Amino acid sequence: MTSTGPAKTGALQGRTKPPGAIATLIILSIPFLLVLQAARLPGSMEIAHYLPLHTFFETFAIAVAALIFAIGWHSHTAETPPALLALSTGFLGVALLDFGHLLSYAGMPDFVTPSGPEKAIAFWLGARLMAAIALLMAATLPWRPGSAALRYPLIVGVLLATAALFFAILWYPDLLPRTYLPGQGLTPLKVAAEYALVLLYAGAALIFHRRRRAAQTLDVHRLVIAAVAIAISEMCFTLYLSVYDLANVAGHIYKVIGYWYLYRAVFVTAVHHPYDALHSSQRDLWREKERARVTLLSIGDGLIATDTAGRVALMNPVAERLTGWTVAEAVGRPVAEVFDIENAETGQRVPVPVQQVLENGQMVGLANHTVLVARDGSRSHIADMASPIRDHDGALHGVVMVFQDVTETYASREALKDSLSLNTGILESAACGIIATTLDGVVRVFNREAERIFGYPSEEIVGTTDLPRLYDQDELRAHADILSAELGRPVRAGFDALVARTRDRGQPEPGEWTGLRRDGARISVSTLTSMLRDSGGSVRGYLTVVMDVTERKRTERQIEKLAYYDPLTDLPNRRLLLEYLDGHLRAARQTGRYGALMFLDLDDFKGLNDARGHIVGDMLLRELAARLNATLRKGDLVSRLSGDEFVILLPDLGATADEGAEIARRVAEKLRLAVAQPFQLDRCEHSIFASIGLTVFPKSPDESVEDLLKQADTAMYAAKDGGRNTIRDYDPTMLVDAQARLLLQQDLRKAVDAGEFTLFLQPQTRANGTLVAAEALIRWQHPQRGFVAPGAFIAVAEESGLILPLGDWILLEACHVLRRLADAGSDCHLSVNISPRQFRQQTFCAGVIAALRATRTDPRRLTLEITEGIAVSDCADTVAKMSELAAFGIAFSLDDFGTGFSSLSYLKQLPVGEIKIDRSFVQDVNRNSHNAVLVETMLSIASRLGLKAVAEGVETAAERDFLEDRGCTIFQGYYFDRPMPVEDFIRKYVTKSELTVMEEPAHA
Repeated sequence: MTSTGPAKTGALQGRTKPPGAIATLIILSIPFLLVLQAARLPGSMEIAHYLPLHTFFETFAIAVAALIFAIGWHSHTAETPPALLALSTGFLGVALLDFGHLLSYAGMPDFVTPSGPEKAIAFWLGARLMAAIALLMAATLPWRPGSAALRYPLIVGVLLATAALFFAILWYPDLLPRTYLPGQGLTPLKVAAEYALVLLYAGAALIFHRRRRAAQTLDVHRLVIAAVAIAISEMCFTLYLSVYDLANVAGHIYKVIGYWYLYRAVFVTAVHHPYDALHSSQRDLWREKERARVTLLSIGDGLIATDTAGRVALMNPVAERLTGWTVAEAVGRPVAEVFDIENAETGQRVPVPVQQVLENGQMVGLANHTVLVARDGSRSHIADMASPIRDHDGALHGVVMVFQDVTETYASREALKDSLSLNTGILESAACGIIATTLDGVVRVFNREAERIFGYPSEEIVGTTDLPRLYDQDELRAHADILSAELGRPVRAGFDALVARTRDRGQPEPGEWTGLRRDGARISVSTLTSMLRDSGGSVRGYLTVVMDVTERKRTERQIEKLAYYDPLTDLPNRRLLLEYLDGHLRAARQTGRYGALMFLDLDDFKGLNDARGHIVGDMLLRELAARLNATLRKGDLVSRLSGDEFVILLPDLGATADEGAEIARRVAEKLRLAVAQPFQLDRCEHSIFASIGLTVFPKSPDESVEDLLKQADTAMYAAKDGGRNTIRDYDPTMLVDAQARLLLQQDLRKAVDAGEFTLFLQPQTRANGTLVAAEALIRWQHPQRGFVAPGAFIAVAEESGLILPLGDWILLEACHVLRRLADAGSDCHLSVNISPRQFRQQTFCAGVIAALRATRTDPRRLTLEITEGIAVSDCADTVAKMSELAAFGIAFSLDDFGTGFSSLSYLKQLPVGEIKIDRSFVQDVNRNSHNAVLVETMLSIASRLGLKAVAEGVETAAERDFLEDRGCTIFQGYYFDRPMPVEDFIRKYVTKSELTVMEEPAHA
């Protein structure tokens, strides 16, 4: 029997060459001639905003090249020709090199080294050479099946060559010749290289064309078109003067066309041809099944089936007629009683072969001279066989005996056996699930692979209309709604939804579904549903080929997650944020609806990491991500950029900028309060705060996503500078402040090198003005700004790291001053402020001791002032360093006491001899009851712990008297004296006799 069903039609379509190959090449050549003519015109026709267009072209080309590799590589079988494997493997290198070209193009962010035409051209030529080699290998290698030996050598070679090109281009670009001169265009070497590539592509196209008659598996017509299109692309790249002109654009377009034809050629070769083979197998399977069915209906054999005990289970009418027993009489009787056989020559009874089959599981044939004795005594010569009945697992279920006159039925019996064996072999050896149904959905075939995929045994599915229960019901209903709108008629959410398109279009219909296994697991399956036709072409049912693609889908999701989401918090990363922000910015301009962008940065998150470890810090970030998401609307987006920096996108807030800003501020306040709630981290509670900067968009037609990010970032830093744990709206003046801050940092760096700093001293006295000690304070003598106070530049120095050389200078200069004071006979002590960054240096202790020794200064006269932040952070390291210096004789003072996280346990552990009460508590202490209580408490703590107490910022006699009455003995502030240059301090607080003593060693 023959068939002209849809499987055959699909096979013919898979092998159909592209119509009008020559016409296609002519059509491709016409635009090139126009580009060639335009290139000769004077002037350069540059394309505005070409960079996004170039990115699109290259992204498309990379994706197609990757698909060429993926399809060719994963289609690898014993039947895969070496030419196809070489072509697809070579395009893995092409995709990687095109990716390097994309990232290196003029205008793109730096990719390892600065991007530009020279670097982009190097990647371009490498990719084109790799493509040319791949096409030449595909054209020259055998097209017959068999590529196992080439598989791994090819991919290793491609990856090594690609890595070598990346290495040379990125790290040794000076070794490469020049290919492009700005303002002049391409160098002769670049043009020559392009023409060489054109010759390679043309050679590949010519070889393909000449070998076209030998093509059995390759789509030669599309390969020829692809090679010619890429050759035209290279011709275009010999014409451009600017990387943004018309010839450059045309070259990219021809390249994309060439890649597309290559992809189609590989797809036809690697996918259509296997499907053709599958369709051919389906057609042969259907033909054999039909042949078996007709044979069974027309056979004149007698048939007796038994169970494993040898009792009759089934008889056909022919068997009834030949044995003389009816089915009703024979069923349940021993087969030997019903099937009475003897040797025609000897008349001896012959054992019925059922028992022999049950014992050895093998088919047994009867001799030609066997005679069947009917119940009424009539005899018939028979010659047939007894066969075991097995299930899909091979277990024996009984015996079937088929018998008839030797002369009429022996040949038919053998044909039936072969047909049944072939059908079973095709169905059960298929690497994909095969499900055949009738027109009304009754399952007729459910092969072993289908059993494995869905977890149902075939006997539970075959004969039922339960096929729809293997699919997700919500998905079926949604698909049925789509089909109803598409086909213009109601489609039921069941079997009809699975086959509607196949029935209406008469073509195989692919699909992807969520399958439901018997154990309840959800899987992803790919299906291809075709029609089953009889010999007259009438549709008799449907055949569905099923493949389990769960792992593939899971891998795709993992790749997407890695590309677009932060692995720690599962929040969108910068890449996904930029895509969303770009889309919402365009939408806002079109609709006139305003949105907002926020930068949220945690205050002193580094302190938590240093004190509790990065694991606890990560726990806080994950919980914070959940809090932020819970606070926002469904359409808002929270993204983690890096570290403790988050970006929040609020689209569609209002019809005016003021309305959008007002709503954004309310949301920002909610976020700030949500962050401020205590976190339970590793059985401990921790509180942290956030600084938030926000900007509303759109503000101008040319505003970019990078502009918005910069604005929100600037506003966030303004919130930091404004005291932290606060919110700031973006103001254009903030950029001015940021630029001023940058200028200050640059001036500060120059000042460190030029030595523009000087040391001032502020005395610390008794209540009566008697000098006890002094604090060393730095001043900056700027050439234009004049004297700059520390409050204007210390924070910038901390951020930039310049505080380290400044701190070293202050310490050494203070030691020189102490030496001078000692030589003058003064016993004045000197306090020096130590920054946290300076204190955390591994060489801090050694540096202090070296400065004292270099100046021959008594360490007992030096006091180092540290903040409570230093004391709290990494307490073990702090105690170790302070103990080492204290053992050397250096004293320590705890500065700004009461403003941080004061703890008596820290005071007990640290070798501190003095606390300094911050000026914020001293001011108005005589009138402010709150400050008064705090100061009294601090003085009491100092007294009980045996510590000296220094009151900072004393500006009035009333403040002095209040402090003196509460036991304070050392004072510092404008009431007593202002900071002054060292020379003024010595003249004022050292006697003339002391000056004389001091000056004599100075000349020694």
